[in-house]
Amino acid sequence: MRKNNVLNVAIVGAGPGCKAIMDMIFSNKLKALRMRLIGVADINPDAVGYVYAGKKGIFTTQDYRDLFTLEDLDLIVELTGVDGLADRIFETKPDRVRLMDHVSARLFWDIFRIEEERIAERKESERVLRGEGRFLRNVFDAIQDGVTVVDCDFNIIRVNPWVEKLCADQSPLVGKKCYEAYGIGTSPCPWCPAVRASDSRERAMGVAPFLREEKPTRWIEVSAFPLANLNGDVIGMIEHLKDITEQKQAEQELQRRHRELQAINAVLLRMTKEYSLDGMCRVLHAMMQDFYPDFEMWLFLLTPQRDRFYFSRSDEADPIAPCHEKGRYRLKALGLEEPLLRLLVREKVPPVCSGKGWGGRVGVIEELVSGFSAWMALPVEVDGQCHGLFVLGSSSVELEVGNEMVFVDTLIRQVAGVIRYQISKEVREKAFREQLTGPDKFLGLVGRSRPMQKIYRMIRSVADSTSTVLISGESGTGKEMVARAIHRAGKYKNTPFVVAHCSSFVPTLVHSEIFGHEKGAFTGAVSQKRGRLERAQGGILFLDEVADLPLETQVLLLRFLQDKSFERVGGERLLEVDVRVVAATNKDIEKEMHAGRLREDFFYRLNVLPIETPPLRERMADIPLLANHFLKTYCLVENKEIEGFDTHAMRLMMDYDWPGNVRELENMVARCVVLAFGGHIGVELLPERIRTRAGATEYSLAKAERNLILYVMKACNWNKHEAARQLDISRGTLYSKLKKHGIRPGR
Repeated sequence: MRKNNVLNVAIVGAGPGCKAIMDMIFSNKLKALRMRLIGVADINPDAVGYVYAGKKGIFTTQDYRDLFTLEDLDLIVELTGVDGLADRIFETKPDRVRLMDHVSARLFWDIFRIEEERIAERKESERVLRGEGRFLRNVFDAIQDGVTVVDCDFNIIRVNPWVEKLCADQSPLVGKKCYEAYGIGTSPCPWCPAVRASDSRERAMGVAPFLREEKPTRWIEVSAFPLANLNGDVIGMIEHLKDITEQKQAEQELQRRHRELQAINAVLLRMTKEYSLDGMCRVLHAMMQDFYPDFEMWLFLLTPQRDRFYFSRSDEADPIAPCHEKGRYRLKALGLEEPLLRLLVREKVPPVCSGKGWGGRVGVIEELVSGFSAWMALPVEVDGQCHGLFVLGSSSVELEVGNEMVFVDTLIRQVAGVIRYQISKEVREKAFREQLTGPDKFLGLVGRSRPMQKIYRMIRSVADSTSTVLISGESGTGKEMVARAIHRAGKYKNTPFVVAHCSSFVPTLVHSEIFGHEKGAFTGAVSQKRGRLERAQGGILFLDEVADLPLETQVLLLRFLQDKSFERVGGERLLEVDVRVVAATNKDIEKEMHAGRLREDFFYRLNVLPIETPPLRERMADIPLLANHFLKTYCLVENKEIEGFDTHAMRLMMDYDWPGNVRELENMVARCVVLAFGGHIGVELLPERIRTRAGATEYSLAKAERNLILYVMKACNWNKHEAARQLDISRGTLYSKLKKHGIRPGR
């Protein structure tokens, strides 16, 4: 641009845009830029800008290159938008001349056009404001939210009708302190947006209940804007008050629903971790008390067959009992067990409440909640079938029926399946426990043969002792069952029973499994671990297959058996525990000792109270008892009804020698129950080995005779005179049969 600051411009493209720019230049709208149009070029001499420029005496040409000859040309504006034209102009123009392409020119034109329109609108607004002195006042009064103007001392200068209506009991408001008019107190509250806006010179806002109400039901959002004079000093505030009650109520409802959902999820998670109906109902009861602290709760549950109510306990009324136990006490007190059972089993029970219009009237339920002014009752349904009733009642607290009924109904629907499953499980477990009691059963052991009676007596004798017990016997004879019976038979029944399967331990980790380890004791020991000895504190540690322990571990266990102390792996502190050791092995432990695989001193420390479990072939009379016991047990597991074994199948089972002992018999019965379809188990369901190895009748009789004689001889401690007497045969006959069957001590 030249020293006189005049920009000489030529335009290529004489369309409407060219004419608009010329109008702006000629009308002095671009006065600030001091632009002067000196040339126009277009291939069409009839273009509106071309003709207009000619009339104004501007140089015109049909070849844009002619513009380069204009003296003092500073800028070429290309308005054609033709592809590549701007590039050609740029390549051929003189260096002193600048180029504005059509995109920049269009933007240039739009900016000035928009600015022109904005200025026009502003002038019109100013005219209206100047022409109507009441405009601002009308706007102020027409705002549908509250507006208050206060000075720096919080004196009210002006309010609109919304605020006057809100604080009508304080009218007139002008001249009063805003915090007094709003009923807050005698000074501004700490959260006051006006205080913060005055201090920060920026907008501030806050939300609070309308405190002038005794029980605030409305929420007000207050925004404060500082008012400053020309010097920038704050001279007051504008307070904008907005009623956000509906929004706040929606937020509170959303939060309540979220809290309820969290509670339902938490209850489900905690209930699935419980192992009894009593524990599950305590969890449910505790959660409901958090939501309804002044309400009584009852849970009435049916058995899986829906033929009676299910109660897991039978003790007297307990003030802190869970809701299902309180339900039992309520039924007993009112004598409504039969009517309520008929209602739940025979009718469709709707959710009902205390006369609030939700559900119909049900006479039995109204009797059940007699004495309570507010209550609700909801059926416990699984797959569309009623399995109980949940009742919530209070004599002093009101219920918001809609919301509360939805929440409780959702909760009960979510937990109904878990509760129903637990009841079915407990019923099956109760039936299973009944299988373990009776004249032929002892603490889980089944049998009435003389060897088993001897085992029972031994268990009673050693149960309360602190001495070590060594249980020996073939695999599958029930050594762990004997150990558990010792635990349940005496003073240890309420103490821990910890099992250590010695043969399953990794050799390098056997010490850690039994004694525990300290953090960093070996690679992978990222934290301290308590071993099985520590976990059995005060109770019994059962070492199964103890003969398989490494010699190094035997030394450490020997030390523990001597002084009841040990050290964790990698530890230096001596730990003492009160633990009784019961060990078991299926090996000939004396042979293991002589072979050097078992330390002699360790053997004698273990073998204080020896118990030998007899193989099944030496207690053949117990086979029918065991078979029927396992049959009933697995019928419960598989939910089948099988009456028993037919005669031929039982005879083959009696003839079989059962090398796998009781474990083999149990697995065989379990297999038969799974495969059975009729009311009895026949020969065809028995495994092939039993059908083929049982042998012919003659062989079976001979084998049965041998087993009987061997059994009696052992029972009589090989006293032939006493054995012959019990067998009701002569001593000569006994000698011949002993020789015939090869029976002698040690075989």
